[in-house]
Amino acid sequence: MHRLQNALHGVETTLLLTLLSTSVLAQAPAQTAKPRRPTAEEVSRQYLPFHPKPRDEAEKQIVAVMEDMYENQSRGMGNIWPEDGRLMRLLAETIEARHVVELGTANGYSALWFCLALRSTGGKLTTHEMDPDRIAMAKQNFRRAGVEKIVTLVEGDAHETIKKLEGPLDVVLLDAEKEGFTDYLAKLLPLVREGGLIIAHDSSGQAYMMDDYFRAIVENPDLETVLVDASRWGVCITRKMKGK
Repeated sequence: MHRLQNALHGVETTLLLTLLSTSVLAQAPAQTAKPRRPTAEEVSRQYLPFHPKPRDEAEKQIVAVMEDMYENQSRGMGNIWPEDGRLMRLLAETIEARHVVELGTANGYSALWFCLALRSTGGKLTTHEMDPDRIAMAKQNFRRAGVEKIVTLVEGDAHETIKKLEGPLDVVLLDAEKEGFTDYLAKLLPLVREGGLIIAHDSSGQAYMMDDYFRAIVENPDLETVLVDASRWGVCITRKMKGK
């Protein structure tokens, strides 16, 4: 009889502990997972428009073409992302760029971002492209945007055509084949003014193709570089330091 009573008492104790444990768990606040930290691109796309609000009729014309290009001409162009374009416009306007050089026109999308800045600074853009189809498309887009007086489109291999450029250059955008960046840098750096900028696009997404370029800019004590991931591809911004 004592054994039976002890066994029943043990069962009662186990049931009581189980009920108490269940009650405590039910009353405890649920553990929620910490929210994932959004990327810069995600925040930008949540709060910022793809394209800027025009300040006048001329900008309205440019932005309208940019929006059409983004919606209907982006496929296969390798264009910059709007986040990168916004950054490039800001940089060019901030340093009051008078002469911007672009290598890799494509259909002219990035050029129009620069044109928004150059209208304010009174500057000009020289852009280089060798693909005939892209050249034709870019020319048409420049006409539609009304920026033909700002833009000079140079046709041919940029490794050769840039030899005819004269300084000072305020901003250089490298957006052509990555293997050629080091050669472009060697030829254009002497023309870039002190305080001028060299911008290399796709510098995160295609960093594996840019080892020599990164080494060249990092080992030069007259250059200061920062890598900005405004979009998923990354922009490498190098400033030519002012002399002492």
